[in-house]
Amino acid sequence: MLQFTLDLKNVKCYSFANEIRLLRKFDGGIMRRFFQLLLIILLLPLITGMGSQGGTPSDKIPVPAKKFTAIFIDQMDITTECREVSIEGATFLEGKKGEGTFSVAFENIQTVVFRLNEGKLYGLIKLRDGGTMELLLNKERKAYGRTKYGTFQIRLHDLKKIIMGQADQKKG
Repeated sequence: MLQFTLDLKNVKCYSFANEIRLLRKFDGGIMRRFFQLLLIILLLPLITGMGSQGGTPSDKIPVPAKKFTAIFIDQMDITTECREVSIEGATFLEGKKGEGTFSVAFENIQTVVFRLNEGKLYGLIKLRDGGTMELLLNKERKAYGRTKYGTFQIRLHDLKKIIMGQADQKKG
């Protein structure tokens, strides 16, 4: 025979006590497994190497189809000579002028002088034909290259100047 009580205090206590008894019955095994699984999920990206800070691994840089040389001068006047130079893997400098977007091929660039003004990065490009052009650049883009010691990468806003060399005529 079933009996029902209308005393709400006892029902709440009974329900709460029942939950505590169930948790004790499992001896924390479910919670322990839950936290172990959570820990594995949180650590998995670090274990598999996805937690690196640089984005591109330091020994792997984009290899452009056309090989250019350049000298990079950063904001601290540190000079770095590089070959296989690219900006995000491309061999052109892209920026805005007015509402239009320009792409200037490396073979047309002699130098680029960078200027940060009110949080915007401008590049004054001296062209090989003697002309100049100023573009608004994406300051977060990276330039890449190979030095005789290893690889090199730098954000455009950390540069003061790029002096472009000629394209390598060798194939491969």
